[in-house]
Amino acid sequence: MIKTTNCPRILDTSALVHDPKSLLAYSDDIYVCLTVLEELDNLKERKSKSVSAEARVCIRMLEDIVNGHGAEEMEAGIALPSTETAKRGKLFIGIDTNLEISNALKHGIGSDADNRIINYALHVQNSLKQDVVIVSRDINMRLKARTMGVLAEDVAVDNQIADIDLLYSGVQSFDGNLFDRLSSDSEFKMSGEVYTLPVELFNDEVQENMYWYDEAGHIGRISEVAPEGVYTKLLPRKVEKVWGILPKNPRQEIALSQLTDPHYDLNIILGPAGSGKTFLAVAAALHQVLETKQYKKIVVVRSRDFLDDDPGFLPGDLKEKSLPLLAGITDALISMHGVDDDENHSTFETIEHIVERANIEFTSMAYFRGRSLDDAVLIIDEAQNMTRAQTKGMLSRAGRNCRTLLLGNLAQIDDKFVTPASSGASAAVNIYRNYEHGSVLIFDEVERSTLADFTEKNF
Repeated sequence: MIKTTNCPRILDTSALVHDPKSLLAYSDDIYVCLTVLEELDNLKERKSKSVSAEARVCIRMLEDIVNGHGAEEMEAGIALPSTETAKRGKLFIGIDTNLEISNALKHGIGSDADNRIINYALHVQNSLKQDVVIVSRDINMRLKARTMGVLAEDVAVDNQIADIDLLYSGVQSFDGNLFDRLSSDSEFKMSGEVYTLPVELFNDEVQENMYWYDEAGHIGRISEVAPEGVYTKLLPRKVEKVWGILPKNPRQEIALSQLTDPHYDLNIILGPAGSGKTFLAVAAALHQVLETKQYKKIVVVRSRDFLDDDPGFLPGDLKEKSLPLLAGITDALISMHGVDDDENHSTFETIEHIVERANIEFTSMAYFRGRSLDDAVLIIDEAQNMTRAQTKGMLSRAGRNCRTLLLGNLAQIDDKFVTPASSGASAAVNIYRNYEHGSVLIFDEVERSTLADFTEKNF
C-alpha cells in the first residue's frame, strides 16, 4: 500500500464542496488551483441549495485565510492556523490556466476542468520532485489521476475541526510531575508564592495569563514570560466549591478559578458539547451575585436566537420568548437545584426562585444595541455562530463592574455564513488572548456522559 503521509494535497472542487473543512484537515501543504476557484464560483449559483451553500461556505473560508495577502504570498504559501495539538502546513493558490496540458490529457475525453486539475497536480509534483495527492470525491477522477501517475484519495470522513486544534488553548498540560523534569532545586527560583521556571519547559504559545497543569495535581498561572524564566504562581491544592460545584478535571478547576478571579473581566471558554462550559459559567455567576455579591444581576444571551430580527411575532413577553432558546442555561439551573421528590416545592418553583433572587435576565441580541451593563455578569452562549461584528457589538456592551463570559464550540457552527476561521469566537480568542484582564481556556474533555463523549469524538 502506498503511503500518502507527508505528501502535499491538491484539493479538487468536489472535496471542498463536500467538506470545506478539508482546508484545515491535513498537516501537509494544501494546493488549490484557479480552475477549482472558477468551479466554486459557478457552483454558488446552482439551483441545489445545499451545493450552492457549501460552495459559498468554502469561498468564504478561503477568503478568511487569504485576506490581507497578495498574489505573490498566495503563490509562495500562506501559513494555515496551527496549534500545539494540530500542526498544519501552508495554503498555496496556484494559477493552472497558463500551464501546457500534458499530451496524455490534451485529447482526453471527460471534464476539461478535471484534466486541468490533474495537469496542475502533475506540474506541482514535477516542481517539488515528490509525490502529491489529489483529494477528490469523484471516483473516476481518482482513477484517471492514478493512471497519470498522481496519487489520489477520497475525502476523510467528516473532517472535525475542534477548538483545541484551531486556536490558542490558554493552557498546557504535562505528563507526570513537572518538577521532576528539573534536575535540581536550583533550576527554579522561588520568591514568595511565585516560581521562576525554565522557558524551555513550555511550548511556543507560552504567555501571560496562560495556565499549566500536570498529572501530580499542580496547577499554575503564568504572570510573566521573561528571558530568565517563566514566572508562575501555583493555585491552592485544596479545591473550594463554587455554588456547591466541584470541578471534575484540571481544566474545569482552572475554569472555576478564572471565572471567580477578580483580576479578569472577560472569560472566553470554548470546547466540546458536554465539557461543562455553561454549567460552570452559571455556577460562577450565581456565586458572585448571591454569595460574594460582587455583581447585582446576570444577563444571558445566546447567538442565533433571533440574530438581529425582532422576536415580536412570538407569543409572550421577551423572557417567555427567550427561555426556550436558552435551554442550556435553564438545564444547568435544574441540574444544580433539582429537589427530592419528598420536598414540598417543585424543581420549577426552585428555579423560578433562583432566577428571581439572582435577577437573571434572559434576552435577545436584537435588543442589545445601545445598552451598557453595569454591576452585571453577561453570559454569551453559543458564541461560535456569531460574526466578528456581532461579537464586537456584544463585548462592547460591558460597563462599570461587568464580567463577560463568552462560551462556544466551533464544531457546532449552525450558520452557513460563519466558518471556524471567520467565527467571532475565533476572532475573540486571537484578539483577547493579549488582553491583560482576559482569560482564554479551551476544554478537551466531555463530562456529560459516556454517550456524549463517544459522540463528540466519533460522530
